[in-house]
Amino acid sequence: MIKLISSKVARILCEDEKHTDNYELYEYAIYILLSSAFHIATVIVLGLVFNLLTESLVFYLSFIAIRKFAGGYHAKTPTRCYVFSVISSIIMLCLIKYANSVGNIFTYLLIIFELLCVVLIILMSPLDTENNPLNSYEKKWYKTLAVLISVCIFIISLFCVLTELRNIGYSLICGVIMSTLVLLMRKVQITN
Repeated sequence: MIKLISSKVARILCEDEKHTDNYELYEYAIYILLSSAFHIATVIVLGLVFNLLTESLVFYLSFIAIRKFAGGYHAKTPTRCYVFSVISSIIMLCLIKYANSVGNIFTYLLIIFELLCVVLIILMSPLDTENNPLNSYEKKWYKTLAVLISVCIFIISLFCVLTELRNIGYSLICGVIMSTLVLLMRKVQITN
């Protein structure tokens, strides 16, 4: 559906003879914009369903911030990607709700688990893909950014969990956990 819409919009934009060479570029750019908007809309809807709108957005943005530079698993089709995103978002929102309803021991376990995830991100990132191979300079730069972002998110989540912003802290923790999970999935994908 998104592919069809982006193709039609690109055709309209390329009706002018000056832009016919850029059709594929326009189509791809429109596809990326529409896909991103669709994913964000889904995150918003799930946040509203779980009554965790802010938390769902914080989770999504922290996950995307790390994933952009750490890399990780990519589904073979857009539909699989979307289904994986929806399922993982639901699981993480359930974890946030659960963490908020239990005692401090679970919170401390989550923090320790997040620290382990940050260490794994430091050790494994970046993991590129066949569609987006990274040269040695990009790998070095992406690793630096992935490490910096994940460590900053860890520190902010620790502060939030230990103050009155627990749900935000849990959301950040879930973003780090999800980023690590897709890194591990990509590592398995590479080795097979």
